[in-house]
Amino acid sequence: MWPALRARFRINKMPLLRTLLTALLILTVLSGCSANRFLYNRLDTFVNWWIDDYVALSVEQQGAFDAGLSSVLRWHRYDELPRYKTIIAESLAALEGGVTLVEAELIADGIDQAVMRLQGQMLELLLDVGDLLTDEQIAEFLSTIDDDQASYRDKRLSRSNDEYFEDSADSLEDLAKRLLGRLTREQKQLVASTSRELTRLDGLWYADREKWGASLRAILEQRTDDWRGDIIALVEDREAERIPDYVTAIDRNGEIILVLLVDVINSRSERQDRRLRDFLTDLTEDIDALSARIEPAIDEA
Repeated sequence: MWPALRARFRINKMPLLRTLLTALLILTVLSGCSANRFLYNRLDTFVNWWIDDYVALSVEQQGAFDAGLSSVLRWHRYDELPRYKTIIAESLAALEGGVTLVEAELIADGIDQAVMRLQGQMLELLLDVGDLLTDEQIAEFLSTIDDDQASYRDKRLSRSNDEYFEDSADSLEDLAKRLLGRLTREQKQLVASTSRELTRLDGLWYADREKWGASLRAILEQRTDDWRGDIIALVEDREAERIPDYVTAIDRNGEIILVLLVDVINSRSERQDRRLRDFLTDLTEDIDALSARIEPAIDEA
């Protein structure tokens, strides 16, 4: 099981901190199966796989990272997971009488804020470990990022427009199926037609990341006395420094996808409605179990 999971993680990994955080959040909130608790309890393994793919840590560095990661995951389990219940409760409430676009936007905003909170915690951890890295390890990290970028270019940018939109349709259909189960023919047709309305993002993403990656490389290669502050500023200014065409495309595609999800959810059958409600209820139960504080046993005299 573990080799297969790691192979899948390698295939789908992207070198951005925000992508890792989003993946962890989705794993927590959208996995929707009986393995929720099993997977969540092994988040430290998944994060270490991600780190290991970019830089080989020494025993001392690994110990420092593990201690910091344990603290972050403890915060996430006991402070952050209960906040996800609010998102789920809002989602359940929105199902009554039909989901509106405004409700969907509020839920999406709640998820984005959760990603940002987790980003802040993980960034501090990665910066602490970064203090311990040698110049050779920094070079190894940057080289791996370059390799990832080249791999993305070769695999993604070579797709025809038809292939791109077919992949987009598959991803959107998978998301809808995760929520509703088997889709009707009409729902599948709606997903397929809507995917054709999207702006192609892969080239814009690549160009935007090239720009951001060059700034990151400059900071890490120079490592001035205030390199940590430079990294924090780079992350905090990420949205403002994006390529304008990329920002426009992201906003446009986000609106299209949100409208699509609202339309698909509102067209759900009774069977799909039961599945969706059970899915959200099960997530709430998982969160309750995962975030429950276990009081230490007290020996009676």
